Amino acid sequence: MKEKTFYICVDGVYIKDGKILLLKRAVAPFRGCWHLVGGHVEENETLKEALRREFKEETNLDVEVGEIIDGRIEKTLDRTKIVIAFEVTFAKGEIRLNSESEEYEWFTQIPFNCVYDYAKYLKKKRSPLKSSQNSSNRRLRGNHNL
Repeated sequence: MKEKTFYICVDGVYIKDGKILLLKRAVAPFRGCWHLVGGHVEENETLKEALRREFKEETNLDVEVGEIIDGRIEKTLDRTKIVIAFEVTFAKGEIRLNSESEEYEWFTQIPFNCVYDYAKYLKKKRSPLKSSQNSSNRRLRGNHNL
C-alpha cells in the first residue's frame, strides 16, 4: 500500500467593501472552480510567510495577514492536506493573475462552484456574505474540520 503524503497549506480570506476575493482555477485540480488565494507551505517558511508569498505569486498583491479563522483537512487517495485559513487584513498593489487562475472576482455571495464552502469562514467573522450552496451539496470534496 502506498504511503500518504501530508501537506500543510494556507488559505487567505480577503474581504474588501463587504466582498470576498476569489480566483477561478485555470488548472487541475478543480479547473473552473472558485477558490481562495493560498497553497502549500514551503520548508523553513512560517504559515503567514507562506500566505504572503502565495498572494504575491497568484495575485501580485502585498498583504498583511491577520489571525487564523479556521482549518480543515482534505483527504485524497494519495495525500492529506491540513489547510489553515487566515484573515487578510490589508492588501496593496494591482491584481495580476498568474497562470494558475483565469479570472478573479469580488463576491457578495459565495458561488456554487467553489472548491470549498467559504461561507463557513465568513460566518465566523460575522460577515453578511452567505453561501449560494444548498446544505446537501456544500463541498466539491470530502473536507473536514480540524
